[in-house]
Amino acid sequence: MKVKTKKYGNGGFMKKLARNSGVLLPVTLILLFIIIISVFLLQKSDVFSFSAFVNAESVEIKENIPYGNLSVQKLDMCKPVAVTGNTPGVILIHGGGGDKSSFRKPCTDFARSGFIAISVNYRESPPPSYQLMIDDMNAAISWLKDRPNVRSDRIGAYGGSLGGYLASVAGTFETDNKVRCVENNFGPTDFTDPNFEGNQLAGEFVEKFFGGITIEENPSLYRELSPAFNVSGNDAYSWFFSRSRNDELVPRTQMTKMIETLKDAGIKTEFYEYDGSGGSHANKLGPLQALRLYTKRLNFMKDCLNSP
Repeated sequence: MKVKTKKYGNGGFMKKLARNSGVLLPVTLILLFIIIISVFLLQKSDVFSFSAFVNAESVEIKENIPYGNLSVQKLDMCKPVAVTGNTPGVILIHGGGGDKSSFRKPCTDFARSGFIAISVNYRESPPPSYQLMIDDMNAAISWLKDRPNVRSDRIGAYGGSLGGYLASVAGTFETDNKVRCVENNFGPTDFTDPNFEGNQLAGEFVEKFFGGITIEENPSLYRELSPAFNVSGNDAYSWFFSRSRNDELVPRTQMTKMIETLKDAGIKTEFYEYDGSGGSHANKLGPLQALRLYTKRLNFMKDCLNSP
């Protein structure tokens, strides 16, 4: 019995390969480009890098540590298992109605970079809540500065929304706990801004944060609690701001006015905007865009705290 074999006469095989190559080659190049870019971003981020997986066991996480006498005054601490010498510290501050667990990832990643990081819960009630929040933040920073191996002159504050506001307070208000580096992600900075009035978040601030006191009733209180009116030349050394261009709660002027005021005081700033969706702060992003944003946020704080 003869075995039949398929032959490509007159260069048929090469013609078929050429036809397929016309389709496969561009697809292959596109996939290769995506892989290269993804690996580059991942390694730059220290988030999903190979070293992060290797060093995963070198991070110690302790949960629900009290920094005060009240039940809500709890924090989670992330630190390298082996700390040599003194290292910078980072306080992570969640937004209104949030929880310290929402910052577990950056807490862990800062520890992987050699820092001692804490993610804190704080009091948000009863109204007016501004003094409770500021007092709790200062108590948590004091707790962090008192830890062994923490450089008290190298503290960074990182927050989102209401937490971004509190991070800005930590960088401007005249206390013993003024931080070196501030990261305000879509948080308010100026309660007198007309563009801030009338939206949902502004209404909540009047009711809860200010205890029902309106700006017409006490304009000096609104100025006093606005970081934009508390800037001086000895404030935090460097600042990073980020927001979605589609943010429905915190207008762009909350960032731009603060940046202008800081620049006038000779303070370094960086501003990053992104095209998010999803309503509210509009933070819904695709995977690569989200990774790029997260990388920028982490790298700013690491660079600032490690700078001379």
